[in-house]
Amino acid sequence: MDRQSAAIERRIVRAWRQLTGGGSVRDGQRPTLLAVSGGADSSALALALAARPGVGAIGHVVHDLRPPEEAEADRDAVERLGTRLGLPVRVARVRAPQGNAEAGARRVRYQALADLAQDAGCRYVAAAHQADDVLETMLANLIRGAGPRGLRGPAPRRTLREGVTLVRPMLHATRADALAVCAAHDWTPVHDATNDDPGTPDARLRAALRARVLPVLEELRPGAAGRAARGAAAMAQAVAVVERAVDAAWERGVRHEGDGLAIDARAFADLLPAVREGVLRRCVDRLGGAGHDRLSAATLRSLATWIDGGSGTRLAGGLRFEHGGASVFVSRA
Repeated sequence: MDRQSAAIERRIVRAWRQLTGGGSVRDGQRPTLLAVSGGADSSALALALAARPGVGAIGHVVHDLRPPEEAEADRDAVERLGTRLGLPVRVARVRAPQGNAEAGARRVRYQALADLAQDAGCRYVAAAHQADDVLETMLANLIRGAGPRGLRGPAPRRTLREGVTLVRPMLHATRADALAVCAAHDWTPVHDATNDDPGTPDARLRAALRARVLPVLEELRPGAAGRAARGAAAMAQAVAVVERAVDAAWERGVRHEGDGLAIDARAFADLLPAVREGVLRRCVDRLGGAGHDRLSAATLRSLATWIDGGSGTRLAGGLRFEHGGASVFVSRA
């Protein structure tokens, strides 16, 4: 193996350790399921981590968004990789729910991976999101007008369910790094043709960014994806600061009233815009309205402006906002 690929693998291993307990935990005490689709990124993740004690299995999810013969070919490739690495491969089959197919498929995929991890006795699921993915997401959200939340990139770790944590030890790496690791191991990853011409508008945008925009950015400023990933991490810290301000504003200016909530309109007017939007998002969360993915920053800004000087009733995010002068009453629509 060349020195560059070896260095990439060491960084992946180091990040995996940091995300699964740090230096005080032995590798054998980090039971991890590797989420592997068969593509370059997840194959590189498996090649880098397979030999570590604690990595117990590969998890692969077959869903119905692709032609069956292609999906089964990917499964076969993952099973060949598992055999080569000496890791068992656990396979789940899921169907994308109605509605937003891409978001629904992502949700059921994570549910399936959590099931596979529990069955394998693993506390962690390692996913192969990398810096190019971060940059794609940031650009897609930026041109939609997203606020700080949309520019923070994927979290390095998050809870999938009680007892199972998702970790992303490749956020520092790029797609070129993943390809280099695969080449160093003489492994040919599969290619998902749906990435070239996907069906949903959101997926088409991401495919266009991947094929036509990211290469130009890399040409103009080599290492752009890696720097964007660092920027996203800094933005995540800024979002955490805003969330603490939202906590304080919520304690001071929002109270439960019957089955709903009441917002102190005067206190709300004194908040910074990002904090105002955070309070409104939390209202949606607490009352079980639409998820964040259906509540745009533009809707939040419009609603906040209406609270400042409006009257009557507004509907947003599955909730009813009734202006009572001193307070705005929020309930399920």
